[in-house]
Amino acid sequence: MNPLTIYQDALNAVSEAILAGDFDTYAAMIDLPYLIHTATADLLVSTVADLRPTFDALSQGLKARGVTHYERVSRAADYVARDRIEGWHHTHMLAGGAPLACAHVSRHTLVRRDGHWLFSEAHYTLTAKRWPLTEEQLFAQIDAATHAGAS
Repeated sequence: MNPLTIYQDALNAVSEAILAGDFDTYAAMIDLPYLIHTATADLLVSTVADLRPTFDALSQGLKARGVTHYERVSRAADYVARDRIEGWHHTHMLAGGAPLACAHVSRHTLVRRDGHWLFSEAHYTLTAKRWPLTEEQLFAQIDAATHAGAS
């Protein structure tokens, strides 16, 4: 199967779960331990329970900002091994059809476990030195752009 299609399908499933506040679906798509690279640190999440605070901060943060569409559009994805895909995408957040902020780039790695593609690694441009990530960290760039536009 086409790696770009696999990558996009996985992005869609996780994005829908986050926007819907569906932690169980989200957690089922994560391969543990889960490695997160930020601009300032490499973070390792070892348990499903450790995923919850950041999931809640992201899901609730989107709702608090009126996000109606949380869409991640894959730009490239390739097999780097038989059961491993690396890709990158743009993340778009829309509130009532209007962009909340400029799209930003992220990268992820998927691994195949028992026939299922799971997220095993993520690369984000945000600055965070420890897990869990807070709502303030997750939305710092968006909130700064929103406030700058309101001035």
